[in-house]
Parts: sequence; C-alpha cells; structure tokens
Amino acid sequence: MRVARSDIVISADTHVGEPEALRQRLPKRYRDLLPEFGVDEVGNLNFTVAGKRRRKRTPQSKPTAEDLLREFRTDPSQGTDLDRRFHDMAVEGVDAQVIFPNIGLGCSQGIASPGYYHAWARAHNDHVWEVFGPHHRRFKPAAMLAVDDLSLMLAEAMRCLKLGFASFFVPATVPWRPYRSRDYDPLWGLAAETGVPINFHIFSGNLALNGDFAQVSDLDDRRIAQARRFAKAEAKTGVKEMAGLTAIGTAAGMSPIAELTGSGVLERHPKLKFAVIECESGWLAWLLQALDQMQAKRYLNMFPLKLRPSEYFHRQGAVTITDDAVALNNIRFTGTDCLMWGNDYPHDEGTYPYSRRLIGDIRTSLTKKQAADVLAGNAARLYGFDLDYLARNRADVTGQRHQA
Repeated sequence: MRVARSDIVISADTHVGEPEALRQRLPKRYRDLLPEFGVDEVGNLNFTVAGKRRRKRTPQSKPTAEDLLREFRTDPSQGTDLDRRFHDMAVEGVDAQVIFPNIGLGCSQGIASPGYYHAWARAHNDHVWEVFGPHHRRFKPAAMLAVDDLSLMLAEAMRCLKLGFASFFVPATVPWRPYRSRDYDPLWGLAAETGVPINFHIFSGNLALNGDFAQVSDLDDRRIAQARRFAKAEAKTGVKEMAGLTAIGTAAGMSPIAELTGSGVLERHPKLKFAVIECESGWLAWLLQALDQMQAKRYLNMFPLKLRPSEYFHRQGAVTITDDAVALNNIRFTGTDCLMWGNDYPHDEGTYPYSRRLIGDIRTSLTKKQAADVLAGNAARLYGFDLDYLARNRADVTGQRHQA
C-alpha cells in the first residue's frame, strides 16, 4: 500500500516494557531488583520488587475500557507482540516508531548499585534489538545507557552502534555528575562522529518527577537524610500523584537544553544532535528567549559563547510534542524544524488510541510542509528513517506488517 511521503507519520516517542524475557538476561544476582510489571483484578497497575508491592498509591477510580488499552494493562507482552503493536499503529495511522523503555526510564536514578544499572542497560539493549532489530527500517529502539561508570557507558554505546542502534537514551538529569561536566565529552564526541543522536527522555534519571528544583550539592548529610525520611513516609501513606509535580516533570526537559547550550557542550561538539523526549514544548519559546536574554544581559560573569543559546539549539536540538496547542501557537517563535510528534504509546498521558485527531490538528494548524516535517520529516532526518520505504510499505492490519 503506497501513500504520499507527506502522509507518513512517525511517532518519535513510544515505549516497550520489561517482560520476563528481559529479566532472564540479567545476571541472577540482579533479577529480583528489576521491578515486575503487573495489574490487579480490575486493571490497575501493580508493580512489585522481589514480590513486594513497590508503591501503595491507590488509584482514584477504576480503569475504563479505553484505559485498559493503555499502559500495557491488557498486553502481557508489554509491547513486544508485533502483531498487536502493528494493529495499534494502524489504529493511529502511525507508520514508524522510535522506542524507549518503560520501567527502564528509572535506570540510573541513583538508588541501586552501578553494576545493576549497567547490567540492566545491556540486558535491555540485547532484548529490544532481538525484538525490533529485524524491523529496523520501521522501528528505531534507543540504546539505553547507564551513566555511573563512564567507561562502561562508552563501551556499551560502541557495542550498540555495532549492533545497529540508531540513537542513544540517557537520563534527563544526573545531579551528581551533570551534563555540563567534560566527563561526558567522549560520549558527545562518539555521537557527533557517528551521527547518532542523544535522547534525553523526561521522567528519567534523578529529581525529574517533583517540583523541588533541588541543588543537592548544597545539602549536608543531615538534610539529605531528612529528605529521604520524608520521601519514605510519604510513600507509606499512599499519597496520590499531584498534577502540578507531574507537570514539572515534563518541564524538566528544559534541563538538558540549558546544560548543553549554556556550558559550551554544543559549541565544542557542533555536529552533536540531541532530542528531548515526551516533554511537550509550550515552554520552549520562553526558554530560548530567556537563555538569550541572560546571555546578553549578564555578560560580565556569564560563560562566554560565540553564538546565542537559541542558535545552538536550533542547529542541533529537537523536542517532541504530543498534545500541545501552546507549542503550535508558538511556531512563529520556535519554527518547526525542531519539533517532532510522538504519541507516547501506550502511556496514560499520551494520545493513544485517539491520535488521529491530534495529527489532524497539526495538519490543519501548519502548512503542508511544516506538518509533514513535524509528523515525519524531522524524525526521519534525525533517526535515519527512509520515508520512501515507509511510503511503499505502509503498515496496517492487513498490510506489510512483517517486512523488514
């Protein structure tokens, strides 16, 4: 089934879970540490670690029929059943996907040992490449990199390049070794040299879910211990998710942009490409304006840059949007070359199974070329999708679903 290139849709933000097949790839000493996905009798999510429930948070209501389609609630394969995945893509009108972990977004949070995180990353990468590698022209899983041991991180990145991965995923925030550190230069250099983009997926790493805006280096041991006691006590109460704090987690997408531009990383590595994932971008126009203003107004003490921060971002960066009318309204400030659409399949905050309406809104709000770029062209250029191939082989329930 052939369609026009301008009709192609690539979701630059989708997910795959961590089924038992992945757990078995871990060394035995780490298997019980990997959270196990589950659902209760009505379909609410129920994560356990070594048989113990991870959180006592109680949902406000039972899942609806539509809710049961999301979060792998009724998909025991957790996104690895390709027949089901292709069916869901057809429902959405999606031709190709960039794929990130699910629970694996929590890798490198700084709670467990570095050995566990690096073993988890390697197991994840082997698992997803086995599932999606044979269909790499339609699926681009991001290689997950743990960040505790930088030599192991770099070795895993090089191993994944040899396997055929087309992008890397690292945590959005790493406060104990922030991305302005030159320790990461070997990774930035490798990514720039090979043309493989770095992805900073929000809700990953550390301090990316709450509104604390903490400067952990300014805290003494007593205050850190107090913060841990508070977090443990709050978890025991089954406190519900707070909308404001979850929204701040989305805004954490600003962090890697500010770090890479303001510290000179993008100046030192002009060929480095990066994307911030699942962040929406209504805030992007303000952020770029604020970075440029501070660079100009506080020049006496500011780290010197040859270009404005916004120029570095537009040269090298991108963000994803899902359901963001504000971002579309701000196109006159941000342009569209830096935007990629993603449906965040199959998460609750995503748009599955009604993405066709959002795709239609983008086509209506933008010019034909702008819409084609946001919905597919920008992702195709960043991740190496072949739009002609996708146009010739549109995946649908009865189409070329297993053509590699």
